[in-house]
Amino acid sequence: MIHLSTRCSSMFAAVIVLAALAPTLAAALTPGAGRDPASVARANASMQASTATARRGATPGTAAPNDVFANADRAYPASCLSDGLPFGVFRQSPNDPAPLQKQMVLPGDIATCGGNNPECTYSEQVTVSVWRVPCSVDSAGNPQSAVLLEIDRPCGACNNQPLYPTFPLVLATQGNNSLYIRLASDQNTWYSATYANSPIAHSDIWVLENFYGGPVQFDYNQPFSLNLDNHTVDFSVPAYNPAQYAANSFTLPISGYMTSNWFDPNHGGEGILTQVFDNNDGATRTFTAAWYTFDKLGLPFWLYAQGTIHIGDRTTGNVDTYYASNGGFAGNFGAGATFTKWGTINFSFSNCDHMTFVYSGNADAVNGPTGNGTRTWLRIANVNSLVCD
Repeated sequence: MIHLSTRCSSMFAAVIVLAALAPTLAAALTPGAGRDPASVARANASMQASTATARRGATPGTAAPNDVFANADRAYPASCLSDGLPFGVFRQSPNDPAPLQKQMVLPGDIATCGGNNPECTYSEQVTVSVWRVPCSVDSAGNPQSAVLLEIDRPCGACNNQPLYPTFPLVLATQGNNSLYIRLASDQNTWYSATYANSPIAHSDIWVLENFYGGPVQFDYNQPFSLNLDNHTVDFSVPAYNPAQYAANSFTLPISGYMTSNWFDPNHGGEGILTQVFDNNDGATRTFTAAWYTFDKLGLPFWLYAQGTIHIGDRTTGNVDTYYASNGGFAGNFGAGATFTKWGTINFSFSNCDHMTFVYSGNADAVNGPTGNGTRTWLRIANVNSLVCD
């Protein structure tokens, strides 16, 4: 993500946000207060204050504007949801062992009240679902997850209906902190947010986020509660328990976040460079790997693997692997080098820091490397703006 400003003083941010929240929380925590225009205005103002605080100019001595770096306040790993929000996963193929789901009535656009505007008196019963998506572990080995909120209209897309419900007030509470949180319709964003009273044209999904640079940062892996429209509907979300999720035992989906250099720290001088490219068909990717290794005489020898995977695949399958011969230095050779198939390699990633590959091959070249086995290597570093954690 391109970041145009850096973190301001946390004390200054706290003063602004908490001052904006004081009247808001008093109203929001009053049971039955309802979603009136004043409540919406106060809630949206508190969210705007949090966003505006984070947008202020760069602090001397820190990252300059236009630097690309990881968002330290993200609510889930950057590599999680890398293929987009899984809209419909809950309704079509549940992967949360204890999803939360309730029905509630959402009003139409209360801001249009006056005269005979039908949007003011419109209401619609919708289904609200809250569940987790398992992610990778962080650098300390702690399991991570993302929390999603889905609102399903009974008409689905509702393309031909002129009236619509509007987005509710969403207040989160964790410990002693209560905050109108940031919900984004796109993952891994810095500032995008959905404000109360925004139109819900069709069934949609949002991911729970933190405000960048805000004084309150929720850990959504721990227990918290959600209060929608001043206790019209409440959700009590338990702590994330990765043992309950079948997907947690899977390897990570292979995406651009697996682009990196990998090595065995016990055997210096050998390594593998992996790259993942999106294809133009919108459904597949190209996975490549260059293995810089040695032949039986200890001389450099490299192997090149390339194959096609589908978006969401958690293993490459057996990728055809080749070695080159009849080449020259700096292009000083004929029409091109000759590539000969060596064997196959199957790549998978148990987490962002470990790559496991199963290889089997036999070089026809004299003294070329031959063998089969399984190795697990470590990531050397993250690619700028592709921080996998």
